[in-house]
Amino acid sequence: MRKRTFILLLCAWFWGTTSGWLCAAPTNTDTLSIEEQQQFLYYFYEAQRLIQSEQIELARPVVEFCYELYPYDATVNNYMGLYARMDSNMVASANFFRRAYELDPNEYWYNHIVLMLKSDNKKKHQQAIKQLETLAKNNTKDEELHNILQRAYIMLEQYQKALNVQDQLDSINGYNEMSAMQRYRLNAAMKNNQQAIYEIERFLEMEPDNHQFQVFRMQLYEQTQQPPAKMIEAYEAVLKIDPRNIVIINNLAWNMVISNKNLLRAEQLSRMTILRDPSNPIYLDTYGWIMYKLGDCASALFYLERAIQCSANKVDKEILSHYKEVTKKCK
Repeated sequence: MRKRTFILLLCAWFWGTTSGWLCAAPTNTDTLSIEEQQQFLYYFYEAQRLIQSEQIELARPVVEFCYELYPYDATVNNYMGLYARMDSNMVASANFFRRAYELDPNEYWYNHIVLMLKSDNKKKHQQAIKQLETLAKNNTKDEELHNILQRAYIMLEQYQKALNVQDQLDSINGYNEMSAMQRYRLNAAMKNNQQAIYEIERFLEMEPDNHQFQVFRMQLYEQTQQPPAKMIEAYEAVLKIDPRNIVIINNLAWNMVISNKNLLRAEQLSRMTILRDPSNPIYLDTYGWIMYKLGDCASALFYLERAIQCSANKVDKEILSHYKEVTKKCK
């Protein structure tokens, strides 16, 4: 099977950009003279450059010239079919597409499978998936093809099947950052939170200083309300990347106080937040609760009352709960 290039352009179109214009390498042009081959390749790639920059009409005469030079290229026939369809010449369009298929069945199906997936017809979706699955079964080492099949499954929200394709992609490329990212996202889409966490933690064991995955882990821990010890680990890692992030500082201090560990450092961190944002009721509540845990009732009441005053018309239930408990115990 001829190797297709410019997969990023195809994937970009797959998600809704340039409509139907698949960029690929030219077929074998050995029947041409060396001079003719050079001329054909120059105009072929010029046409693709114009198509890639979405200058479809400017590319038309270049494609037509390529067709005159060498009418046996599948991609050029595909392009000619698309232009004929734009002109509402459906007979010519069908003939060009048929010729493209005869020259290279995969070239033809790549283009038309994507077209079917973008339609609103569910029957066409299933036809497209079936064709992709057949191609993937017959081309087990074709990375581009499996990427498209996976995106098709994602488009149709068939996330488990997309995950199965990732297994095949990993057998081609090995496990890497992209693989970990995709596994995390697919499991998160299926609400398999524990597996999503596992995928993040698995990759961080390989690359513990990967900042992007440290942030993912923190966000996922927050969403799934992990135990304070895990939250502290995640916040500490992200704080090294972004030491002035006041939200992370507050959240780290809060998890320290609810785990009743390292209260003195929690106080230092929380004090930083109220110095920088002295009217934020959440930060004031965190600091007030830390002071209560440290046994300073006067400071606790002061900051919790301040948190209520800064809450405008709506006081957070947790702030009220803290204030009531401190009032009861300290007065």
